[in-house]
Amino acid sequence: MATATADQENILQQLIKIGKGTEYGKSIGLDKVTKYEEFKQAIPIQDYEQMRPWIDKIKEGKHNILWKGRPIYLAKTSGTTSGTKYIPITKDSIPNHINTARNALLCYMAETGNTRFADGKLIFLSGSPELERVGDIPTGRLSGIVNHHVPK
Repeated sequence: MATATADQENILQQLIKIGKGTEYGKSIGLDKVTKYEEFKQAIPIQDYEQMRPWIDKIKEGKHNILWKGRPIYLAKTSGTTSGTKYIPITKDSIPNHINTARNALLCYMAETGNTRFADGKLIFLSGSPELERVGDIPTGRLSGIVNHHVPK
């Protein structure tokens, strides 16, 4: 906890460093951002429809659009407000998706003391692990994508 502020500042600087090399980062002037307040001002709050042109570029196979390189997956949502949505999953972000599920189970165990469910066989219910290709990027439900990263 003693280094939390410094750690957050380091993460922000890394995000800026990577983000300013992307098409999106260039479009919002991320190369001029050095501080958190400037970061907040530079990054507009947008809904999916406003981000769709960027996602479409990714689906066309273009690189360095929202993040460095190209996503390793596109997570497909059913989208209640504007139809199907595609969420880029990058090499950098995939551990967050996997670790969050693990951490939720560990927090449940710590809070309730109930660990019995992990003593034996488990069943993991999720979306299909079958992935289609959109713009040559493996695409499917996030839970199905995560299936490809769960240890046997």
